[in-house]
Parts: sequence; structure tokens; C-alpha cells
Amino acid sequence: MKLFHASLSLNILKRYFEIFKAKLNVLLSRAYNEQEADGFLIKYRYMTESIIGDSGAWSVAKKTSNLTVEALIAHLVRWGHLYDLYFNFDTDFSDKGFNNNIVNQLIMESAGLKPVPVVHNFFDQEIPYYVQSGKYDWLALGSSQSSNYDYFRYAIDRIKTWGNPKIKIHWFGGSKFNWLINTPIASCDTTSWAATGAHGDIMYWNDNYDGLYKMNKIYICGQIKEESGDEAGRQFHFVEYPWKKELEEYLFKTFGLTYGNLCGYNGYENMQLINVHYYTELEKRINEERIRRGIELE
Repeated sequence: MKLFHASLSLNILKRYFEIFKAKLNVLLSRAYNEQEADGFLIKYRYMTESIIGDSGAWSVAKKTSNLTVEALIAHLVRWGHLYDLYFNFDTDFSDKGFNNNIVNQLIMESAGLKPVPVVHNFFDQEIPYYVQSGKYDWLALGSSQSSNYDYFRYAIDRIKTWGNPKIKIHWFGGSKFNWLINTPIASCDTTSWAATGAHGDIMYWNDNYDGLYKMNKIYICGQIKEESGDEAGRQFHFVEYPWKKELEEYLFKTFGLTYGNLCGYNGYENMQLINVHYYTELEKRINEERIRRGIELE
């Protein structure tokens, strides 16, 4: 399973490679990364393990982008061979959007492209259509229905258990540890590394916790907010963190950063760098647990 970092900046990519000499998996969007696309795809491609291409359809659906399917096709005709995967221009995100989205899928295919279809309704004809066509090695789950685990699991079973087990699945915007260790998802992506840092938090894997999921979210600085629990009830403030000494040692030994570096100049970028590393390590932890459980890594 590969976890892709969405909305990544070139600067974070370069800093990460400089520190760890390790390559990142990157999801590029035509809506967010357009100005830096040549840097990711060509100049600094050696710093990435894999690059996949989001169409930018979400931004079009939200009316924050005027990208067209014609413009996307023009880009992919020229640059598509540099992506490991790229996705359909699925601009209708409703559960009744299949008839609109399949048109763009077929338009892109008629231009000689091979976009991965994005499923927005787990219960209607979308999944059987794509599976039974025999044309697709990959399908993507892009529906808000994937916020419900039972629906999410049902979609996976329709594709792989009752459909074709050779089809691989990408999960858009999903990185839940407990879901990914139990399902044969081949890849997913997240912007949480960026959003968490932008809100003044870092994510830290605390081995002092019992159980499998050991994430702590730690508030550093920024807008004053009340303490509140994350999905595991583990939200802390840095100055009162019970494992503050261990955290400070981790930050300095791993990144060469101190608490002051997170609050001062470039603080938000430093927090985002820490969170990128958290998710890179989370991918490894998920795969290790899936091996232990006998869940395919894909």
C-alpha cells in the first residue's frame, strides 16, 4: 500500500529528501500544483518514488477552478507518461453523477488516454459497469460515502471479492489507520500533513501507548483554541505534554528542530515537514500490520 502526499510543495519535497535521502509518493493536482508541476515531474523527479495525477475536478466542482476537460487532456497528452496513474475528470461529486462523469471518462479515452475511473456511488451501477467492462486495472473511491466504514468495505467487496480481485483500488482523501490495516487498498492520499501543520499541530507516534494506534496530535502555536480530542482522544498542548522530553529529543534528532523552530520564522513549514514524515512512517506501519494480518499489500 502506498500513501501519497497531496498538495505537497516542492520546498517540502526538497527539504525532506535533504534530511532523509528518501523518496516520497506525491499526488499532483492540476488545481493546486500547476506552477510547480515541471519541478515534480522533471527537475526533481528523482526525489519522488511515485507520482499520480489528480484531475483537479474537485476544485472545478467547488467553483474554485475553471479547468476544462480539454485543458486536462492537453496536459496529459504531453505529460501523462510521467505519471504512474492519473484520474478521470469526475466533476459531478453527487451520488447521481455517473452519467456525467462517464462522458469525461470516454472523452479522455478517445484522446488515447487511460484515466482511472472514480466511483461516486457504491450502491448503483457504477462499480459493476467498470468491473464488467474488463478495461480497468485500477478504480478509485472518491465518494463521500467512504466516510462510513460499512459502505467503504462494501465498495471494496463489490470490486475485489465479488468482482475482479486483480483490480487495484485508490482511496481518495483517506488515511485512517484502522481502516487501512483491514482492507486491501492499494493506495490512498492525504492532505492532513498540510492541514494539521497549518492549524498549529504536529502528529507524533507515541510508543508509550498500548494498542496498535499510537498517534498523538500536539498543539504547538497559532490561533488559541481549547483542548479537544482527536479521533483517538489524544490532543495535547506541547507545554503540558506528558512525554515532552521524549518529543523534544525526537524533534531534534530527527529534524534538527527545537520548539522555538516551530513557533518562529518558517514554523508552519517546519510543522508540515514533521507531519509529512509522520505519514511516511504511517505507511510503513500500515504495511507491516497488513503483513501480520495476511491482508494483501497490493
